[in-house]
Amino acid sequence: MAHSRFKNDLFKELTWRDLEKWAGSTIVSRGKSYQRGKRVKDLSQTKTGGIVAWVAGTQKYATQVTFKSGGLVSDCTCPYGATCKHAVAVVLEYLDRLKNNSTVPTAATQDRRLELLDSGAEYDTQDEDDEEDVDRFSPMAQEISVSRNSSSFLKKQTNEQLMALIEDLAGRHPAVRKDLHDRQNLSEGNIKKLVRSIQKEIRELSSEPGWTNHWKNEGYIPDYSQVKDRLKALLARGYADEVIELGRELLKQGTQQIEMSNDEGETAGEIASCVDIIFQALPQSSLPTVEKMLWAVETELNDQYELCSGAEFFWKQKHSAADWNALAEKLAGRLNQFAPAREKDSFLRHYARDRLSDWVIHALEKAGRHKEIIPLCEQEAEKTGNYRRLVDYLLKAGRIKEAEQWIYKGIKATLKQAPGIAAGLRNTLRETREKEGDWLFVASFWAEDFFQHPSCETFQKLQKAAQKAKVLPEVRAAALQYLETGKLPLKASSWPLPETGTTERSDRGNIKFPMTEPLIDIAIAEKRTDDVIHWYDLKSTSKETGWWGNDSRDDRIADAIAASYPDRAAAIWKKLAERQIAVTQPKAYELAAGYLRKVNRLLVKLGREKDWQSYATELRIVNAKKKRFIQTLDSLTGRPIVNG
Repeated sequence: MAHSRFKNDLFKELTWRDLEKWAGSTIVSRGKSYQRGKRVKDLSQTKTGGIVAWVAGTQKYATQVTFKSGGLVSDCTCPYGATCKHAVAVVLEYLDRLKNNSTVPTAATQDRRLELLDSGAEYDTQDEDDEEDVDRFSPMAQEISVSRNSSSFLKKQTNEQLMALIEDLAGRHPAVRKDLHDRQNLSEGNIKKLVRSIQKEIRELSSEPGWTNHWKNEGYIPDYSQVKDRLKALLARGYADEVIELGRELLKQGTQQIEMSNDEGETAGEIASCVDIIFQALPQSSLPTVEKMLWAVETELNDQYELCSGAEFFWKQKHSAADWNALAEKLAGRLNQFAPAREKDSFLRHYARDRLSDWVIHALEKAGRHKEIIPLCEQEAEKTGNYRRLVDYLLKAGRIKEAEQWIYKGIKATLKQAPGIAAGLRNTLRETREKEGDWLFVASFWAEDFFQHPSCETFQKLQKAAQKAKVLPEVRAAALQYLETGKLPLKASSWPLPETGTTERSDRGNIKFPMTEPLIDIAIAEKRTDDVIHWYDLKSTSKETGWWGNDSRDDRIADAIAASYPDRAAAIWKKLAERQIAVTQPKAYELAAGYLRKVNRLLVKLGREKDWQSYATELRIVNAKKKRFIQTLDSLTGRPIVNG
């Protein structure tokens, strides 16, 4: 018998499900590792039926667990305080002792651990392994406390003592020394000297590429925070032109650094924070207004790494229609001089030209020159293939027929080389016809999509449009016949839908019919359970590849047939669970538990609890060596941990 002084020891009844409900699966997992690592020391039982122990981390924590109102309650001297991994480890150690019939001594009345817990004591040094658990200790609160203490200390110092303190800090900390030099140069008007110093710092920071290696927790990310502070200081004193000049240097050197860097955008983020200050300086600079606008546009056009999000500050400033007009003229001139694309770099050239023409159009809109926009879009569509923009402006102007003409022209020009653009234009044409109520034409679009890429989704959209076009029976029958036999109805005399003229028929290769996947999906959606079983069985006996191993699809099939064919559904879930168990990984066991839970619910609902118990016992015997799976199974079945 296990040694316990209490006949009704509630700990004996605990299941894995109870622990996870109490502490959460993540904390339970960490508690397991602590208990397995023999970190629980001097376990004792309290006079009230609780348990207390020392748990070893970087510090030694006193941890107590007891029951209150039938539920687990814990207290710990760790920073997390309650329901922590130390408490879970103590519970698991106690249950392990019970399982092994080991004696658990009684805690003394004046036990040091209980005294610490009663006094609310907490170690000052946080266990390095507790960082993931702690979310209630704000660094901001600690900084405020330190700041208040420092302020109180400084107020008590004499001028001589403060001078000595500053000199000492400047001697030991280069950042403080540099800040003092900047303040001196600003106060004495030595701006050129300060600018040269910042230029030097930018060049030094940008000389080495940023890099990170998360596997080894190594890397180098340049710290531009001091450059940012120095730019702010210059701007605050009214030296906006100098900030702009430094901005040119920063963008040039920073872009080169980013090109050489191998990180996850951290270097670009550091530089972008400085570029924000540049755009704040731009409105205050001595440049003419149009030149300021041109500078902002050029900077954004040359930005390949999203450094210029701060440009929004500049564009929020008010600019007159005359200024926008002048900007439009300058940008249009540059567009006319834009070099034609060569075959090797056509994509990049077209992209760059589109960005520039977008700015021309934006400037024309702001200047009130709306009549010039569509002709410009027509010109650019021919040069770069940007039919999408032209069509949008035509539709916005209510010129529907012209928009459709350009859609057809755009589809023909892009169908082979840029199918994504062609698909977007087709969707726009379909949406336009929907607004006009031309459902026969809309149904034709979905029919072409369905026959090219059969799926339950395209079938449902085809049905919806065909119903509105009043041709549903013949369209539905033909679509299902295609999935079953491969017979295309497009040229049949009974087919009621016209061709859209927006696609080209292509050979879909060696497709085998019937196409059971979409047929099963459609049957599930329409709750035709017998057809789900029919096509599933046909799929099971065929040699068709490309589907088996799709657990989510099998799971959906089992869900769909569970009410009518419970044994078939249970067999599918069992197969899925056993496939995951065979992987022998904790994550796979969790997936298996999901399927087993469905088997459990189904059999219990049918009053066949014995069948479930028999199957669970079989799994326990077959997988007896897989301890983690057995724990997962115990959690699922509600079996007490001490009996596991």
